[in-house]
Amino acid sequence: MNLQILKNEEKQMNLIMFGVWGFLIPIAACVFVMLFLKGTILDTSILLGLVLAVLIRVFEKKLDFRAKYLYACLMPVYGAFTLIVSNDGKFGAMTHVYFLATIMVIAYYDVSVVKVNIAVTMAVNIIAMIIFPGAYLKLHNLIVWIFIWIVYALCAITAFLISGRTYNLFVDVEKKEDEVENILKKVSGITENLSGASTLLVETSQTESASTEELSAISENLLESNGTMLDKAEQSKENLASLEESCEHMEHKMSDVDLISKELVDISVSNEQALNNLMSMSEEVERSTSKTREVTDKLLKESGEIGKTLDIINEIAESINLLALNASIEAARAGEAGKGFAVVAQEVGHLAENTKESLKNVNYVVSRVQSGTTDVSKFMNENAEQLLNQNKVIVETVHGIRNMMELLKKSLGVITEANEIREMQNSVIQETVKINEDIAERINQENKEFSNITSMVQGNTKEIMVLMEQVDTINSMIKELEGLMEA
Repeated sequence: MNLQILKNEEKQMNLIMFGVWGFLIPIAACVFVMLFLKGTILDTSILLGLVLAVLIRVFEKKLDFRAKYLYACLMPVYGAFTLIVSNDGKFGAMTHVYFLATIMVIAYYDVSVVKVNIAVTMAVNIIAMIIFPGAYLKLHNLIVWIFIWIVYALCAITAFLISGRTYNLFVDVEKKEDEVENILKKVSGITENLSGASTLLVETSQTESASTEELSAISENLLESNGTMLDKAEQSKENLASLEESCEHMEHKMSDVDLISKELVDISVSNEQALNNLMSMSEEVERSTSKTREVTDKLLKESGEIGKTLDIINEIAESINLLALNASIEAARAGEAGKGFAVVAQEVGHLAENTKESLKNVNYVVSRVQSGTTDVSKFMNENAEQLLNQNKVIVETVHGIRNMMELLKKSLGVITEANEIREMQNSVIQETVKINEDIAERINQENKEFSNITSMVQGNTKEIMVLMEQVDTINSMIKELEGLMEA
């Protein structure tokens, strides 16, 4: 377990080990031997500990947790080296330093460091004693060394037990500290949550209080608005009833218009047939007029021929009258023998005169006939032009009536569509009336619900006041907990 407290102790112990075993012990031992025991240059080998301690200190960060093991092995290594190199028995106190080093590494409170120190101390010195027994026997005889190793073994066991128990105590302490810290964090979290909750409750209570007041005002406004909406719904209902009645009246009027339009269509059909008959008659009259004009033209032509014939007869009568005059002259010359012939000639003359008179009358009659025929032809031409104009007017009238019939048919279609639309409007109006009735009923229900909401809001206001009192109690409890935490 990587205990934070042991990491802090490890840094401090590394510094102590560097100061004691790297500087204090080597320098003090070297000075003591040189001044008081007349040491040689070989006795300065103990300063190897200073060199090793400086190297460990320089690379301590890179070595990390391994540095403590090197500090723990520092004394046994350069101590054995010093005993072997000096080989003069001047460092008899070295065995006491081994005990001191093993006791000091207990302060790491790490069993593994104690184990490494003990193992290195025993292994290095036992191997050195076997290889260089003279150097060690100059310090103590074999019996003393056996006693020293027995005592060191007891010291090592004691150091091992102390470091183990101390480590377990630190573990227990840190567990307890963790538990206490967790409990304090939980308590702190609870107090923060309670503080936040109380603040939130206060804010919520204030908000709820304002909301309830606003909700109460809104409920009253909604009640008033709903009352106004009810009035308007009633007015809308009345207006829709009036509109429905107007639609029924309009339906009757549309039915009358439909009947009138159908009658107009029937009349237009009859008029169209009559105009078609009139057009047929006009065409017959036009044909008859054309034939009459042709006959009149022939009659005028023949009247001219009669005039020519009468002129010939008049010329013949004049010739006969001239012959009768000549015959009378010749009869007078003949005397008594020509009297009979004279009478005949006279009668022929009278006949010629009568013929001329008759020709004058006939010519007068023919002239009158020609004049009447000319007038008839003129009237016939005028009548023909009038008939043409009449036919044009009739044709235009027929086209107009046909267009009117088309419009009447379209009008009937529009009236039919209008009837369908009116029926749809009636259904929509009826549905609207039902919807307005439903709206009015729902508004009444909402008014009841708003009344309930108002009563609930009043009840919530009382509950909020109680809640605010409880929040004050929680705040006082939080202050007490914070006082306990600070203590």
